[in-house]
Amino acid sequence: MKAAMLFSRMTREGYIPSISLRVQMHLAKLAELSVREDMLLEPTVEAFSHDSFDETALRDVLRMLVEGLGTSSHFVREIVEQFLQTRPAEYKLSSETISYLVKTSHKEGDKEGAEYWSAYSTSDSAAPGQPRPSSNPAASAPYTTLLRELAASKPTFEIYKWTLERMRADNVQPDLSFFNALLAYESGRHNYEVVFAIYRKLMEKRSATVKPSVHTFATVFRALHRLSCSHRYRRANRIRVPPNMPSARSVYRDLLTCHLEYTEGKSNKPSPALDQTALHKALRTFMAQCDYAAAYAAVRAFRLFPQAVGQPTIVTYRLVFGGILGRIKVEFPRIVARMISRLDAESIWAYRFLGMQNLPSHLRYSIDNDLSMVHRVLLVGTDPRLSFEFISAPKYRRGQPQPEELTGLLDDIMEAEVERVQRISDSKEFHPHGMPTPVELTGLKPAPDGQTYSLVPLERVLRRAIVASVPQTGAPLARQMSEAISQAKDEMVVRWSGGMPVGRDISSSTVHS
Repeated sequence: MKAAMLFSRMTREGYIPSISLRVQMHLAKLAELSVREDMLLEPTVEAFSHDSFDETALRDVLRMLVEGLGTSSHFVREIVEQFLQTRPAEYKLSSETISYLVKTSHKEGDKEGAEYWSAYSTSDSAAPGQPRPSSNPAASAPYTTLLRELAASKPTFEIYKWTLERMRADNVQPDLSFFNALLAYESGRHNYEVVFAIYRKLMEKRSATVKPSVHTFATVFRALHRLSCSHRYRRANRIRVPPNMPSARSVYRDLLTCHLEYTEGKSNKPSPALDQTALHKALRTFMAQCDYAAAYAAVRAFRLFPQAVGQPTIVTYRLVFGGILGRIKVEFPRIVARMISRLDAESIWAYRFLGMQNLPSHLRYSIDNDLSMVHRVLLVGTDPRLSFEFISAPKYRRGQPQPEELTGLLDDIMEAEVERVQRISDSKEFHPHGMPTPVELTGLKPAPDGQTYSLVPLERVLRRAIVASVPQTGAPLARQMSEAISQAKDEMVVRWSGGMPVGRDISSSTVHS
């Protein structure tokens, strides 16, 4: 209605709307009368005789018909064929129009229509629609857009094949945006072997104009994270681990390599290869793989490249502490089962991380795996010592409510319960250390917008997680931790020397407390 009023005002005041806009308004008025779909054909075809009605106007009208009026792909095909009949025999539809037609057919589930337009664009006959290979490289933007939209849906191989064939026919030189869209497309199909093959070629053939970026590494780390999930998840989603899967550590090393190349060794400068999003994707993957030494090396990017990645946020804390708490949640029932059976639980990582071996037997059964566990793990970040001492935490579980407490309104009871939990989750215990409280970490209380936090608590909790993961040889805990972190840095960290990235200088590395 507002569009019609604006159109009427334009005509009253002497403005002459474009032929495309006039046709769209006419179609909108007919749609308000609930006319049949075929009655929309005649006013559309009449506009084709106007000299100013070009292919751009055609695409505008097609969008109106498809996205505004919901017409079928068969009707759209009829409109386009009528348009071609008003053009010279040698006229060829542009890549933008073909991409839109293929995408529209694909979204509607019209496989026949998608194949029709694919054949139209790749035919070697003299029929209308024959492609004209260009001597100059064409822009890859339309194909990049198509692949990105397909990646967000359920892509089919036919559409993918058409895209590559059309690019080859139009002599299109793929750019980084296209490769990133292609990676997202293959990742959406769970075709991870192709994802890693494309990524490896990108790294091997990288140049100043085509070099992996944040989007590249985010897609690869996302694929690695899915492949790091449980066997049950992979089986339910029919995900197979490909033989060419790179290690997450090597991909992080590639990320730093590209970052140094982009910045020419000025590592603290922002670059297209490194930002907080890419770092978070890497961190999530390391935590899913329980590779805490690699996660420690990754979070130190906040210390080494603050201009590129900023400071830790609530998302960073949820990735690190959430990964540890998630593992405890999975392993805690196993601990209880072994204790009930009077079996040794020392082999379970969560048992060692929590320091339960230092508790008397009768107290090990009194540990609650609820918000008090979140409180307990967060307290690890406040302790500068590296130890396996058990950390006490307040009880969040309340006792049996009294009869008089049950007579109030439900909203009042819930409000009182929230206030009680927030009092236990004392901000004075965590905020001075630059940490969120348990209720902020879990989202029960919103964290302040734009709030950043300290890196040190993240390093402390990861150090304890590392030591709980290494074999217990009787060597000092600090030495075991340093050896694990040093090995991770050897595999992940690069430095700039002689105008190119090289392996880390081990002698210059330090481990911060």
